[in-house]
Amino acid sequence: MQQIKINHGFTLIELMVTIAVMAIIATIAAPSFGDMIARQKLNTSTRDLMMAINQAKSQAALMKTTVALCLSRTNSDDDFTKEECAAAVIPEYTATNPGPPVVPVLTELKKEEVVKTRVISVKINSDVVISSTSASTLLFTDVGSANSSETFSFCKSGLQKSVSVTRLGIMSQTSGTC
Repeated sequence: MQQIKINHGFTLIELMVTIAVMAIIATIAAPSFGDMIARQKLNTSTRDLMMAINQAKSQAALMKTTVALCLSRTNSDDDFTKEECAAAVIPEYTATNPGPPVVPVLTELKKEEVVKTRVISVKINSDVVISSTSASTLLFTDVGSANSSETFSFCKSGLQKSVSVTRLGIMSQTSGTC
């Protein structure tokens, strides 16, 4: 009587075919996975900006003073600090009293307080490109409205997201290509 052999594993041919099929699927999925990561980085930077805008509006109205919002980097500066933001956007940060001797309006201690409480920096992913026409700063008044209408634009892998802020502090988001 013949004994029937029961196969308990893969043959080498079956293994090679399985690996080939997996390789084909991986090459099809890789580009779309890369696009998904690019979209996610762009969406995260946009969402972080919108949350920071809401925080700055609320903080300005709550504290009854101006609050500056700045991107953590600009087209020309990869490390835009909160101090640089305050100097660029908040007028009294660099103001001086006239007359000899010329004295700054704010002491160093007051400047530190301004940076801590009245400057919000938005961290933008280093892989996301800030469009050359994009705003990099925004000042909110003591009632929570923006000092000017601005548009922040980000690009990543041909995709663009723009966040526009009106003088009333109303935000709108648009998508496109760059």
